[in-house]
Amino acid sequence: MNIDKTTYAINEINRYKVKSPKSQIVISNSLRKNNHHIVHLLHKELGRTKCWNTFTINREGNVFQHYDPEYHTDFLKKKIADKHIISIVLENMGVLFKTEDGKFINWINEECDEEFAVEKKWLGYTYWEKYTDKQLESLSKLCDFLCDEYNIPKELIEFQHYHKDIHKFRGVAFRSNHIQDSSDLNPMFNLKNFSKLLNKISV
Repeated sequence: MNIDKTTYAINEINRYKVKSPKSQIVISNSLRKNNHHIVHLLHKELGRTKCWNTFTINREGNVFQHYDPEYHTDFLKKKIADKHIISIVLENMGVLFKTEDGKFINWINEECDEEFAVEKKWLGYTYWEKYTDKQLESLSKLCDFLCDEYNIPKELIEFQHYHKDIHKFRGVAFRSNHIQDSSDLNPMFNLKNFSKLLNKISV
């Protein structure tokens, strides 16, 4: 598994210094264009924020590790969960809005390439950015590696909505399972196909 551990590595000030056992992988979207979520975190709270995710997978399928998974941050802002998760952010703008001139933009007016915009009504929204095949391939390999490395069951949650006891689940989940009104991951993510990839079954 090729993981870039240097390009976007954070400082100790951006994570907690106590190691903790891991029981869950949480996948989410960046909700921004390209690596703009990383640029945002680098400057948030004058560079001292502890809201970092553990890994980022860009649209080309490259995997970046921001800090050692044995540690934790305030990624979910929920202490009961944050200590025991490994967070993976996919570069994806999530819900999109179509402008009068036919462009697709995200919540902060960043423009999405038209080839990645897909129409599907879900949660009251109509347009979404699709994930790339390279992203999903890298995601399955990274989850497989992390599950083996940290003794996390290769079980994918079967739904994308909030559940108050999700912190008790051992396996792979989504940010929307932890946070109400979250659309991470968006409906372009095929749960059944990814579950097969995770368990090395042909799709």
